[in-house]
Amino acid sequence: MSLIDLQKKIAEEERKYFREALRYASQIREVAEELLNDKELRVLVFGSTVRGDAIPGKSDIDILIVSEKAPTTPKQQAELRTKILKSIGDLSAPFEIHVITPEVYRRWYSGRIGKGGGVIEVR
Repeated sequence: MSLIDLQKKIAEEERKYFREALRYASQIREVAEELLNDKELRVLVFGSTVRGDAIPGKSDIDILIVSEKAPTTPKQQAELRTKILKSIGDLSAPFEIHVITPEVYRRWYSGRIGKGGGVIEVR
């Protein structure tokens, strides 16, 4: 299999995630609420998926989880992301999951995400 064939195969496998990004984001929200025990958390989808210029096989789907109970160490965050992806049934699903506190959101993300393309909050 050539590199181009492999890229085409990956893109085809990922298309379902891009077509149904908001449904998956809703599922991610449900799992994160349970794992973090936080019904007040926020889940935002941003980046190329929201802008409409994502390319399956090259782009990712940016998901931002904002919670007072966000894990603070890289290991804890990686474990949370792994559990979320396992719940989807695909550890290699093209989701870039960021998990942060409301303070980090206010200080850094709120002024940066959504510029030139918007943000969708998943409820």
